[in-house]
Amino acid sequence: MGGAKTPAAPQTPEVAETPTLPHVAEFLDREGLLQPEHEDNTAPRDLTREPLDFPADRPLKLQALARGDEGFVLSMAYSTQRGYARNHPFVGELRIGRVAVSMDIPELGFDIDLGEITVSECETVNQFTGSKTEPPQFTRGYGLVFGQSERKAISMALVDRALRWEELGEDDVGAPAQDAEFVLSHSDNVQATGFLEHIKLPHYVDFQSELELIRRLRAEAMGASSGPREAAE
Repeated sequence: MGGAKTPAAPQTPEVAETPTLPHVAEFLDREGLLQPEHEDNTAPRDLTREPLDFPADRPLKLQALARGDEGFVLSMAYSTQRGYARNHPFVGELRIGRVAVSMDIPELGFDIDLGEITVSECETVNQFTGSKTEPPQFTRGYGLVFGQSERKAISMALVDRALRWEELGEDDVGAPAQDAEFVLSHSDNVQATGFLEHIKLPHYVDFQSELELIRRLRAEAMGASSGPREAAE
C-alpha cells in the first residue's frame, strides 16, 4: 500500500484589483475651467480640541459642517437653491467609500491603523462670473461626511460654496447661508438641543423679576392715561 497523500495547500483566491477612477474635476482642470485648489500642508485647527471662534478659515468651516446637524445643513443648502446666496450647483463628483483611520503613536514612531470607516464625498461645480484678477471659470464646493449620506454630503458642499463668497470676491447679499457666524454657531445639534432643553428647568427668579416689571409698567401706564381725564373732570 502506498503512503498517505499529502493534502494540497489551499489556493488563495485571486482578488481583482479595483481600477482607479479619475475625478471628474480633472477634466475641467486640464482646460483651466475650474478654479484650482492650492495645496496647503499646514495642519488645520482641531475643532474637537479648540473652541470655535471667528473669523474661521475654510478647514474649520468644513469641520463644523461635517459635524453639524443634517437637517440644519440641508435647510441652509436648500435656501441657496431658492435664490438666497445665488448659488447654482452641479454635482461634479459623488462618491461613497471606506477610508482607513490611523493613529500616531509617539512611543513607536509610526502610525497604526485602527480600522476603516464609511464616508460620503461630494464635489460640486458652481457658476462664477470672474473678477478683476480671475478669468471666468467654475468654482468648487466640497462636502465630506461620515457614513452613507449623499444628501448631507451634497448639502455640505452647497453651504461650503456659499460661505466662500468673500474669498471669491463676490457680493454679500445678506443670505443666511453666507453668514459664517450664523451657520456654524447653530449647526451643532448637541449644543442646540442642550440650550433648548434647558428652558424646561424652573426659572423662578427670572420670571418673578419680569412679572414685577410688567405689573409696574402697566400700573404707570394706566395711571398716566387716567390722570388727564380726572383733571378735566
